[in-house]
This record gives sequence, C-alpha cells and structure tokens, in this order.
Amino acid sequence: MKYSILDEITSLSVDLHISLSSKQLEEIMIHDDFLDRWGRKMNLTSIKDPSARARRLFMEGIVVGDFLQRNGATGPFLDLGSGNGFPAIPMAALCPHARPLILLESSHKKAAFLRALIRELTWVEVRVEERHVASSSDLMEFGCRLFSSRGVDLSDLLREGLSFVEPGGLCVLFGSKNRASLSELPPTLGPEHEIALPWRDSPIQIVRKA
Repeated sequence: MKYSILDEITSLSVDLHISLSSKQLEEIMIHDDFLDRWGRKMNLTSIKDPSARARRLFMEGIVVGDFLQRNGATGPFLDLGSGNGFPAIPMAALCPHARPLILLESSHKKAAFLRALIRELTWVEVRVEERHVASSSDLMEFGCRLFSSRGVDLSDLLREGLSFVEPGGLCVLFGSKNRASLSELPPTLGPEHEIALPWRDSPIQIVRKA
C-alpha cells in the first residue's frame, strides 16, 4: 500500500484522542504540499522522511493546538522563527481562536513561503513579519497572549521574563535548546503543563506568565 502522510497523521491523532475535521485535514495537506513544492527550490526542513515529518513537525503542532483549544486559549498568537510554518500553522489550524496570528521570520525566502502558504490557506487575521530579533525590545510591538517558537534559543527572552507576553499568557517551548532555561525562570514565569510524546526525548513545555 502506498504511504500517505495524511493517513499516518489521522492514525496518530486517533491514538492520541484528537479528532481532525475535514477542514483541518485539508489545511494539513495544503501545508505538506507546499513543503514538497517549495522544498525543491529551497531548504525548508532537514526532516526528509515523511513519517518523521508527520510526527516531529505536524503532530507536535497538532497536539499542542488541540490542548490549547480545549483549554480556551486565544490570541494574539506570536510565533518566532516561523520558517517552514512549524509549529504555528498546525497549532493555529487546531486552535482557530488563536488569532490574530503573527509569524516572525528573518529569512526573506522563508517569509515569501509563509505568505504564499497563508494565501493558499485563505486564512484571515494572519500576517508575516520579516525581521531579526535580538531581545524582548524587538517584540514589544507584537504584544501577545500566546507565544511559540521552535529551533530558536529563547534563553535571553525567558530570562527577561517575556515582557511582550500579556499577564496570564502562555509560552510553548518545543526545543531542547531551552530546557536548561526552565530551571532559571524569573518569578513572573512558571511551568504550566508539559506534553510527552513517544517519539520525543523531552516533553513540550508550556509556561504561563503571572
């Protein structure tokens, strides 16, 4: 039988008690198709194996988005280093109240990819901002209630207390680069929840701002 990434995502979602609508499945397929087509011209991900892509890229965003939706999370939603659309696009597909969505990306080519993807998804209340971020001061204009990032070292932003995140807001940490920083959180930030997945060495961490 021919492999289908959509079949694997559907199967994994059922195993994790997540129900995907036909609209969400269509959005996932659009995203995966864009990765294939644009990936022939530029490097969007080092994860080439379709099964690994289903798990490490799509499912991680889906699981977090489902958790946020069930817990009433809302926007504004800011994603830093959005690159290939992970984790923000799957998260936003599962949590439609996480709007407006702001995708921050420093690479001109990847920002163009994101803009094309958003147009194809026909999403509203979403914009792509192309810029470099060195400190929290670069993010103050993007005050948000939900913040995520993958593959970016957030140590300095965490030490600064995520000043651009509203009180009561959430920060989702996907990367191992930020694991050590969790033991040095300032008093205004505290662990809220963690999501363990069988293919990850460490859980996804969710931090709340006081």
